[in-house]
Amino acid sequence: MSPKKISPIIPLAVGVLFICAAVVGGVMVVLEKGEREQKPKPTVAVQAPTRESASPPVPAKEPPSPEDLRQQAMRILLARIAETPTELNEEWLGQYLRYIRAEADLNAFFAEYLALGQARSLKYQHAQKASKKLLPQDPRYFLGQATSALHARGSERILIKGVKENMAQALHKEQEEAEGMENVDEAFMGSFFKKLLRMYELLEENSEGASGEHDRWLEEHVRTLEAAVMDRYVRVQRRLKLARDKKEGTKQSIAGQLFRTDILEKTVTENLLLLGKVYHRAAVKEVTNMEKHRFYADQAFYILSMIYQRAKSGEALNVMRDVNEIQRNYLYQLGRRSWKRAQLAVSADDSAKADEYFFAATRRYLQATAQSVGVRRDSIAVEYAILKKEIAGWKSRDRGADVRTATQQ
Repeated sequence: MSPKKISPIIPLAVGVLFICAAVVGGVMVVLEKGEREQKPKPTVAVQAPTRESASPPVPAKEPPSPEDLRQQAMRILLARIAETPTELNEEWLGQYLRYIRAEADLNAFFAEYLALGQARSLKYQHAQKASKKLLPQDPRYFLGQATSALHARGSERILIKGVKENMAQALHKEQEEAEGMENVDEAFMGSFFKKLLRMYELLEENSEGASGEHDRWLEEHVRTLEAAVMDRYVRVQRRLKLARDKKEGTKQSIAGQLFRTDILEKTVTENLLLLGKVYHRAAVKEVTNMEKHRFYADQAFYILSMIYQRAKSGEALNVMRDVNEIQRNYLYQLGRRSWKRAQLAVSADDSAKADEYFFAATRRYLQATAQSVGVRRDSIAVEYAILKKEIAGWKSRDRGADVRTATQQ
């Protein structure tokens, strides 16, 4: 077909067709958009911010470690020690020693041993005449006899006769040679006390094993330790006075006197430590008599406190930790006992007694709490809260009774 024969209407028809297709497509797009807008939109849950999401979570509090508890107990102990006397003087000795509180008591102690030694020396002389043999008279001989008796670790009778009586005779002979107790050599007196104290340790061991009497020899043991403390203390004071007099009078060197004084001071501390340990052991063993138990623990605490004040002794501090526990426990027991008595007084409508025992219970619980750490402290605090609630109820009831009485009148 020739191009000339194609009708001009054909291109026009094609153009109209494309225009119609475009219009239809546009209408369909508009319709689909309208349908999408008419459909409900899916709901999206939006969480409101909470307080926990706004701030970081608080970690749970960990219980104190053993080291933390030890440090807390140490702070309590050091605070208690700081409240005790710091100077070892006549006033302290008179307050905290029981039997040898002054130099006069020390002289009486020595007089007993000198009398025993003199009586034994008379028997010794009679035995010498009867045997017609020259028996040893040197004090060191009797010291040796006492040492042998200690090594033998015999019965009570053997220890008393072999140690105490030989040491008494040695002291009698020594003071005769020295012309008075004030002139007896310090080294001799050191041996005198060491042997006697060892004897009492063995006697206590024997009595516990045989009859269970833990305090049979306690009084004599304590008395001998106190005599050892007082003897060294008196000698220190004499040496200090001699050193001062020498310095003022002749301007001579007093270094030697002061050196000997330091050694004696150290011995005083050592004997006090032994005394504190004796009281500590007595407190541990005393389980029936609460008053004795409390007294022994208190004595141990004050004596060991003085040692720590003087020498910052770690050994004394270790013993004191246990003593503090003993004291805390008996304060707690006293609080429970007062609480029980208060309850009985309430049951009997005895207001005066109830107030008295509730006050005592409160005081003991507060003291026990102050000396406690960790779980023990928490446990006592729980009981104390119950006690306070009970006291509040009693007070309310007591006031109500007073009001009723006043109304009736």
